[in-house]
Amino acid sequence: MTDRVSRSWVVAGGICILVILCLGAAPRRSSACLALPGDGRTLLVVNPDSNSLTLVEIPSLKLIAEIAVGLDPRCVAVDEKGTRAYVSERESDSVSLIDLNSRKVAVSAETGDRPYGVVVDNSRQRVYVAEQGADQVSILDAATLKELGRVSTPDRPSGLLLSPDNKRLYVTHLLSSLVSVIDLDARLIVATITLWPDSNLVQSIVLSADGQTAFVPHTRSNTPNRGLSFDTTVFPIVSAVRLADNSHRVGEQIALETVDPPGVGLPFDAAVTSDGRLIWTVNAASNDLTVVDIATRQRVAHIEVGDNPRGIVFSADEKQAFVNNTLAGTVSVIDTSSFQVTLTIQVTKLPLPPILLNGKRLFHSSHDPRMSRSQWIACNTCHYEGEHDGRTWFFGFAGPRNTTSLLGMIQTYPLRWSGEWNESADGEYAIRRENFGSGLVAGDMNCNLLPPDCVQQPPNQGHSFDLDCLGAFMDSLRVRLAPAHAQGAPLSEAARRGRGYFEDPSVGCVKCHPAPLFTDLRSHDVGTVSADERIGPSFDTPTLRCLFDSAPYFHDGSAATLRDTLVRPSPGGEHDVRGKLNEAQIEDLVAFLLALPYEK
Repeated sequence: MTDRVSRSWVVAGGICILVILCLGAAPRRSSACLALPGDGRTLLVVNPDSNSLTLVEIPSLKLIAEIAVGLDPRCVAVDEKGTRAYVSERESDSVSLIDLNSRKVAVSAETGDRPYGVVVDNSRQRVYVAEQGADQVSILDAATLKELGRVSTPDRPSGLLLSPDNKRLYVTHLLSSLVSVIDLDARLIVATITLWPDSNLVQSIVLSADGQTAFVPHTRSNTPNRGLSFDTTVFPIVSAVRLADNSHRVGEQIALETVDPPGVGLPFDAAVTSDGRLIWTVNAASNDLTVVDIATRQRVAHIEVGDNPRGIVFSADEKQAFVNNTLAGTVSVIDTSSFQVTLTIQVTKLPLPPILLNGKRLFHSSHDPRMSRSQWIACNTCHYEGEHDGRTWFFGFAGPRNTTSLLGMIQTYPLRWSGEWNESADGEYAIRRENFGSGLVAGDMNCNLLPPDCVQQPPNQGHSFDLDCLGAFMDSLRVRLAPAHAQGAPLSEAARRGRGYFEDPSVGCVKCHPAPLFTDLRSHDVGTVSADERIGPSFDTPTLRCLFDSAPYFHDGSAATLRDTLVRPSPGGEHDVRGKLNEAQIEDLVAFLLALPYEK
């Protein structure tokens, strides 16, 4: 391969596969969950649920080893010599350096909260890590993983792309339309590229063969739409960015719902052929690939693969493509001339109990027609990683609804803003009415349609094995500690003062938000209802855990910041503390709220 070919792999911001390949040139790709070192002889596959990295011999396609790493590994990158691999471990807040000769972890280092994308800068002997929870990119020494510096970024940095001249680092942001451009000499953001205003779930960014364009697979969220139907909510797309002037190339995008009908779900990663002609896009929810001619923006092939594919890479001669199916524990081997899957390799045995594994696959799937119409929407589309999409949607049967995190939801029943669910199996309502699938229960579900209510109806649990599995998976989602306390750090001085105000009965917070769940599990009218509301005016009291990661606030997303929630007039003054606290005290109260949950 030429140096031009290697540049086409500079980076991809996916979760589970990164294959880095090139002959006679430094591997340059990042932020994906599969990698192929420079000699093209070993495929590296990240296994998030198995907490491991699998090595596969090329071309025999035999398993060499499965190496234990940290918790929830997401991305892997390889140095130019093909002797070191770097794995980001999202749950354990760490990065591991793997010695590929000895096939062992040589060094493991703590990082900021939720590391994700990782890329190697061979010219500087540096490793860059996008830390989604810490909102920064860390700069590490490639040999020791010692931190050399960090660059603060906007919310949730995810995919990384190193420019062909190694001078700039392009950073996508999971829930926004921004792409940050970092000058690596100055270690500063020097430019910001804006995609579509409704761009969302932006995990990866990959370079064109000529090094002039970056392609960004992602989803557009059509929140202004009030007539929600399966094909008017979210749109799968690949946007184009010109690196010379950091411009979003409107008109050069690939609209996947048009190119690959009837539809695909959650474009996650992509790869460009060395001749610059084709782009292969991995669709994580619909379990398939879309191959498109870049010049004509017409589909060349549609390829079905395994459960939840999140990364792709070509072999050194580009005769094969490898795709990591993260919820199958497999790699699909594709013949690039016939566009056929020729082999499926089992690279790990997923350790999840069968019920949870089945539920997790259903949660992430738009491929199953019971879960979604025309492969369009998965549960994971709005509740990404069990959390939220940062959006407020308008449901005609309810009104505006800010997407909530599902983490820890088993502890805070009833569910939904209007408390219309009292069990996770009531998710059947969302499958049918919001994902537009046919449903997992045979026949009618036990929920009223208008107004939406499942609480007063018989249970949905027990009527479908698959629905029970889906509910069990959602119930298994755990709340994480606030980033400031992930490594056991105590409350700051400001947060301790804020805790005093929070616990003061005269301020009133604890009346509706008592510890340890920080909710009384009841509904209240706090003056947030609008003219568009169909069910209110009372809403379920939300837990205050993980407020650091759940903006905007209130059922309609009308409060952009926590301070906004504390200075808002309400019927009983519940959400206006200005007569009780001064500005400095309000700031301390916000500091405490952002610190939840923490360990005493």
